Amino acid sequence: MGLAKDYDHFAAEYVDDPYAFWKRLREEEPVARSDKYGGFHVVSRYADIVEAAQDTERFSSADGDGIPPLPMVGMIPIDIDPPAHRDYRAIINPALTVNAARKHEDRIRALAVELIDPLVGQQEFEVSSTVATVMAPKATLSFVGFPEEDHELMIKATDDVTRLRGTETPRVAEAGMEMFQTATKLVMARREQASDSSDEDDLLRLLIEGEFQGRKLADQEIVMNLMVLLFGAVDTTASAINGALYYLATHPEDQEQLRKAGEVPNLALEELIRWSSPLQGLGRTVTQDTELGGCPLSKGDRVLLHWASGNRDDAQFSAPDDVDLERKPNKHLGFGMGPHRCVGVHFGKLMLKVTIEEFLARIPSFELADETQLKWLGGEARGLRNLPLKLA
Repeated sequence: MGLAKDYDHFAAEYVDDPYAFWKRLREEEPVARSDKYGGFHVVSRYADIVEAAQDTERFSSADGDGIPPLPMVGMIPIDIDPPAHRDYRAIINPALTVNAARKHEDRIRALAVELIDPLVGQQEFEVSSTVATVMAPKATLSFVGFPEEDHELMIKATDDVTRLRGTETPRVAEAGMEMFQTATKLVMARREQASDSSDEDDLLRLLIEGEFQGRKLADQEIVMNLMVLLFGAVDTTASAINGALYYLATHPEDQEQLRKAGEVPNLALEELIRWSSPLQGLGRTVTQDTELGGCPLSKGDRVLLHWASGNRDDAQFSAPDDVDLERKPNKHLGFGMGPHRCVGVHFGKLMLKVTIEEFLARIPSFELADETQLKWLGGEARGLRNLPLKLA
């Protein structure tokens, strides 16, 4: 049918207001072909996405999950299929559990307060550049162990790799190299330090001292692990924060409900993630001739598992375009699905929860200041770059 012939998940026409188009795909061509970036299929229905995400034998991550490809290949563990994927993740899992995340809550909350307090008393304020896109990178880079002097470079490089692919290829490659070199410097410096850390949640210590199938990790393997954490946390978490604040700015009743509650309950948090779907989609490679959703696929085909479209599928969610802060069950795809489901899910949720709570505690009733100034950006993640708000 060709509904998605020109589909480009980076392009404004498919990013600014994509919901009607996603609905057409789900109803008319649920596994649709795009000619962009060498050609790929857009998988838009929840059930088909889950089937592909859970079947790593037919739908492999080994060729990378970026469409178009990221400048660095073989990122660990996201570009590794089971069983090796499981063994790599086992090394870092202790640093990314619910309990490990909770140990960082005070630090993350203090950062949120530091970023939000300058907005107190202002009638109008832009929260994407002052809160969301600062909160997630700083919290993540500090958690990993990057020194403060590297933060600005890593934030800029991560953003360029994420947003410029397909349009400014030389800068993307340069930014990828900057990330790789900076992370390598960190790993080498840490190797030279005496192993005096007694913190069982120390991510870099776990990577340096841990073993994969009976051997220590090479520097490149450790760096690739760090890259995955940065891409997964910096961009998508910022997009989740912006998405949640955008929703609350346009829905004063829910805003006031959460403000009065004094916290963001887990059901509400999961629903805001489902609705905003900051992780828009990730790629897989078909390993054998097969079919998905009634569509024949050939070995070597690339498919984009469109998590965000799946999260708006009315075959899975009642009234999917609406937010129900008490929605249950809510098996959303906001963090992916299957073996490659986001390893940093607990940290991402904590950053989102804490930021919303501190924002509502410090800023009285707010609304959009100028809807024409909203700027959506696409790619694997979809989110707002500008979010101007004002007191209601």
